[in-house]
Amino acid sequence: MLMLISLMMGVAWLKKEIHIQTNIFALLPKLNQNTHLAETQNYVSEQLNNTIFVVIDAKNSQQLQQATDYLQGAVSQSNVFEPLQTQVDTEQLGRILYQHRAGLLSQDDQQLLDQKEYTSLTEKSLMQLFTPGLPVSADSLKQDPLMLFSRYLLGVSQQVQHNNVELEDGFATIHDHDKISRLFTLKLKQSPYNIDYQEQASAWIDATTQHLAKMQVQSHWTGTLLFSNYGTQSAKQEISTIGVGSSLGLILLVWFGFRSLRPLLTEFVAVSTGCLVAFAATHWIFGEIHLMTLVFGASLIGVCVDFSFYFMAMQSQHRKLSGFEVLRPLLPSLFMGLMTTVVAYVFLSFTPFPGFKQIAVFSIVGLASAWLTSILLLPRLPALNAEPAIHRLKWIGEIRIWFQHHKLIRYGSLLAIIFIGISSLFFLKTNDDIRNLQSMDKALKQEDQYVRERFMDQQGSDYFVVQGRTPEQMQANEQILIQALEHLKNQDQLTSFQALGQLIPSQQQQRQNITQLQSIPEPVLTQYAQNIGLSVNELKIWQQQLTQLPLLTLQDFNQHPLAFLQVHSNERLVLLNGIKDVDALKQLQNEQVILQQPMTQLSDLFKQHRLQAQYLLIYALIALAIGLGVIYGWRSIVPLVMPVSLALLTTFAIQAWLGVELNLFSIMGTFLIVGIGVDYAIFYRHGHDHPQIVGMALFLCMMSTLLGFGLLSLSHTYAIHCFGLTVLFGVIFSFIYATLFTPSDEQHVVISHYQSKN
Repeated sequence: MLMLISLMMGVAWLKKEIHIQTNIFALLPKLNQNTHLAETQNYVSEQLNNTIFVVIDAKNSQQLQQATDYLQGAVSQSNVFEPLQTQVDTEQLGRILYQHRAGLLSQDDQQLLDQKEYTSLTEKSLMQLFTPGLPVSADSLKQDPLMLFSRYLLGVSQQVQHNNVELEDGFATIHDHDKISRLFTLKLKQSPYNIDYQEQASAWIDATTQHLAKMQVQSHWTGTLLFSNYGTQSAKQEISTIGVGSSLGLILLVWFGFRSLRPLLTEFVAVSTGCLVAFAATHWIFGEIHLMTLVFGASLIGVCVDFSFYFMAMQSQHRKLSGFEVLRPLLPSLFMGLMTTVVAYVFLSFTPFPGFKQIAVFSIVGLASAWLTSILLLPRLPALNAEPAIHRLKWIGEIRIWFQHHKLIRYGSLLAIIFIGISSLFFLKTNDDIRNLQSMDKALKQEDQYVRERFMDQQGSDYFVVQGRTPEQMQANEQILIQALEHLKNQDQLTSFQALGQLIPSQQQQRQNITQLQSIPEPVLTQYAQNIGLSVNELKIWQQQLTQLPLLTLQDFNQHPLAFLQVHSNERLVLLNGIKDVDALKQLQNEQVILQQPMTQLSDLFKQHRLQAQYLLIYALIALAIGLGVIYGWRSIVPLVMPVSLALLTTFAIQAWLGVELNLFSIMGTFLIVGIGVDYAIFYRHGHDHPQIVGMALFLCMMSTLLGFGLLSLSHTYAIHCFGLTVLFGVIFSFIYATLFTPSDEQHVVISHYQSKN
């Protein structure tokens, strides 16, 4: 079977049908919303994720131009990014806008026309005409006698301009007294979560950064690809570092326990078998497998195989018996050890969290395969020498016996643990921020912050989706929203926002503007014509020609960077920056204007699933208690479940003292603790006739688990750190409490009747 699975997976790998997912957010559930909004969210994510933002800082214009030319050439010659395009071709955009100038008015001019303040409008034009530094040609006066177009351009630039940003050579540029900064946007050719593409793009970015530095130009890079690549490399490094530490520790542990490295080989065979079968099953079920699933799943499988230490230690003490004779009486306990862990992960698979479902399936299949491999392999091998380790660790069994005989100390300790643990839970805090899932490099965060502060005005991930039954209705809804957002901006409840409606008036508004311009009374035009030295006929011809000029549409505007805000003909986006009052924004919502906050909504969903996982944990404990009661008798429930329950209580209490915030990964760690902790109690309760052997074997199991999972507490990713810390404390206290509080089942004998038989 293994050869067949290996062959199938090898063929799939050669055909590149194996998909390993690295996007950390692929582990998360989709937001509970209608399909249309989900598609819009995917659209926004693709627009933002498939872009790299670059800011270069030069000392003078010559350096800036050289860096611009080099960057354009380097991008065009590479196979990593799309050819670098200017953000806006100002000359072309100016020509397009001028050709459609008829209905384009500034807000002030539009308001004067609405109020029929024609005299104020012409006086404003006169003031502009005679303002020094604003030359106006005779030809431009004939085309636009009221100079409305120039005021429209000024109003638009004031609306969208931030931090003295100017357009030079089609790129956003900022001039300071000591440097000049310019923003470039690079479009990716592949997914930012493709590992090979990440490495290729990152290598190109590093080489380009070094070349720019030689030109004495400083560059700043940010984008999803950079953060994703850091997460991938960080995960690889942590896997390597933790893996090396775990491997070295496991080598010393195995040598200490059995004076042989053979258990490493048998564990490797079992874990590799489990991982192979689990990989095939998980990829077949889900169509892909996540990198995190491989990290957690492989470690989980190793935990189950660790209980083979129990068999090998027992075999070393009964060398006259065959391996299968030693295994037969241990098999029920070993099988229950497997089942308690499997049951815990069966309950974890009930959560709608895609990542946990995948990890649960991988673990269940892998655990069963690895366990079966160990059971079939180990009894066929000769016994090892565990006598020195049993002798050195006999103090564990002696402490257990002493503690079991002093009931007053035992019950007093039990009450103290319960009291301190429960009282400490009141200080336990939670943190469901979704951004804790990704490891963040300080340097990358600083670069991202610099780019945002310099050019993007702290642009966030929140936005409004504006819809309408018709394009005209959608544009009308957008204009209402823009007015409301302007009001919030003036009240300092919002830093800024970006909307197409700020740049492109609706068709209806443009027609209304033209009608109002044609309605300017002849006496007003006559007086104005005399003041500027034109004939009244020229102004009348201008009025008549307004209807002949085309209206501005999005198709004429599709080269603008904000053109992507038009999702569909009946749907647009409005980006929000620097939100200071979320409640005020929520009040602007209706059926056709919907506020989207992906990070906040995912964090709320993260919280809901954490709470759900907490209930699943309780249900898992109840199910285990019922199952153990059916198998071992109802009187066995408390002795078998109490140690792991106390361990969980103590773990959360310590985290409260340390200020560690609880999250979904912490709860995930508790499922592992439940499976392992109940196993410890089962082995102690039914191995009372060999207390030193059980103590030694479970100590090795505990240390092996700590080497596999406890080292995860050193991870820079907060979620993984919390998971590792939870397992670290949980496993230690599960072992301690099982050793001290699990009473022996005097009627259960493991090997004795086999010894007497022989």
